[in-house]
Amino acid sequence: MSILRKTIKFIYHFIDKILTTITLILIKIYQLTISPDKWIFSPILKDRVCSHVPHCSEYATQILKRYWFCRGLAPIVDRVLSCKPSSKKMYDPAFYRVVFFCSANIWIPFLEELNSDNRFEICWIVTQADKPAWRWMQLKENPIKIKAKEIFPNESEDFIQTPLKINPEKSVEWQNFYDWLKKKNPDFLVVISYGKILPQSILDIPTFGPINVHGSLLPKYRGASPLQSIFLNKEEKSWITIMHMNAWMDTWDIIDQLSFPLKFERNVKDLITALEKEWPKFLCNTLWNYGKRQIKAKPQNEAEATICQKIEKSDWEIDVYNDKLEDIYAKYRAYAIRPKIWFKLNEKIVIIEELQLDESKYNENKDKPLIEWKNLNPAVMNIAIKPEWKKAMDWKSFCNGYLR
Repeated sequence: MSILRKTIKFIYHFIDKILTTITLILIKIYQLTISPDKWIFSPILKDRVCSHVPHCSEYATQILKRYWFCRGLAPIVDRVLSCKPSSKKMYDPAFYRVVFFCSANIWIPFLEELNSDNRFEICWIVTQADKPAWRWMQLKENPIKIKAKEIFPNESEDFIQTPLKINPEKSVEWQNFYDWLKKKNPDFLVVISYGKILPQSILDIPTFGPINVHGSLLPKYRGASPLQSIFLNKEEKSWITIMHMNAWMDTWDIIDQLSFPLKFERNVKDLITALEKEWPKFLCNTLWNYGKRQIKAKPQNEAEATICQKIEKSDWEIDVYNDKLEDIYAKYRAYAIRPKIWFKLNEKIVIIEELQLDESKYNENKDKPLIEWKNLNPAVMNIAIKPEWKKAMDWKSFCNGYLR
């Protein structure tokens, strides 16, 4: 059966390639003979017959080279049928050129999805410069830079940009960057956790605008910690917002939003796992539909805006004897990856590595503390505790060693 499948697949690709080659030849003949945009009378007829940019014959050529005949036929037919001389001139490329601005490794799936989606072409990657790390302060490459080298091994050295200065009016480096970016002629800038605020002059370059991905239902939870704030405020759903950004953070028009429920036992680690699976596809579909003018951006309601602050070290600390269980569990869910919640015992830090609760018992005991003397809250099903410089242990071991 495997051999049969391979044979059918080979025949399919062979026929697809033949049809693609023949169609490309016919389009070329058409362009050199009777095309109103290419032949001898093009100075008179150009832009008067086809209202699209690029014109239909060039669009068909780009589609065939990218998708081949079988997958490319439908969009070509759709484009030709929608082309009327009376239509308003419209930019409608076969694929969109994207410059990807990012510095955080959790957004690597977005880079991978954009690269694998034939509707887009990543023409440049911009990330932060290498920074000193570890004991000997050796330069450590940005994770986006590392992944980009892996995905694009044959690109030139300037394909990955790491500029230090961000104001083209005050920096020669960024003036050069500005000029290079304009030459790339991008359709979109996709900016996710880049780490620097881009000036308006840079944001004005792309055809359809700069696009930002934010992990909340804007205008709620603007700011630096939306994923954590969702748990800290005990929300029952999580969201992603795709917005058309400007120089002011998280305030511009919303293009599209996606929400999904947060189960009781889920934490920020689970949320990021879902992010890696679902959100990149949502971004690609949103960019495509926005470029095709199938969806429009809408302004945010400023009256509903809330701000989430940068996370401080003090936010991770809990009081296991006085804080309510619901507040402790909210912090546990929010900081489940790093650095995790902790409390002090005899002037030493004790980290709660794992905390599993019974949901039905939680509702009855959420106003009680996590620990009452040597007794755990009845809602706790499982807990792993790690005293400073020690291995994680269960509750019984912790009691025997530390709560005598």
